[in-house]
Amino acid sequence: MLDRILAFFSAQEPEEETLSVDEAAAVLLIEVMLADFEMDSRERECVSQILSRRLNSPQTEVDRCLSVAMERQDQSSDLYQFVRIINETYGEQQRYDLLVDLWRVAFADGQLDKYEDHRIRRICEMLHLHHSHFIKAKSEGMNA
Repeated sequence: MLDRILAFFSAQEPEEETLSVDEAAAVLLIEVMLADFEMDSRERECVSQILSRRLNSPQTEVDRCLSVAMERQDQSSDLYQFVRIINETYGEQQRYDLLVDLWRVAFADGQLDKYEDHRIRRICEMLHLHHSHFIKAKSEGMNA
């Protein structure tokens, strides 16, 4: 009986669409951009520039990645699925570089919102980075 119930629920689980590590990173950038409940054009431009640098691709590819990431961020209820992809793919330095980029997005509009700070702090923990990384990346992001 229990086997039939488990089989029923496992058959009902939707197949998860695979994201690239760049798309997962883009979701985190968007998460910080929207943390203060405003979509500031300066922050959006900053995300676009970061993706352009990270992808080293034509603007159409950057726009596609941004669109996919916006959709996935809107549909998700947590960040774990995105952070997991990053942790499985990136080394410590790459995760740190992403943390600096998150701070760049937070400071793009000229002010740091407490929700942006909190979101980045949580992402830093999920990326298995130390508090010293958090502080150093904040300084780098502020001065970028």
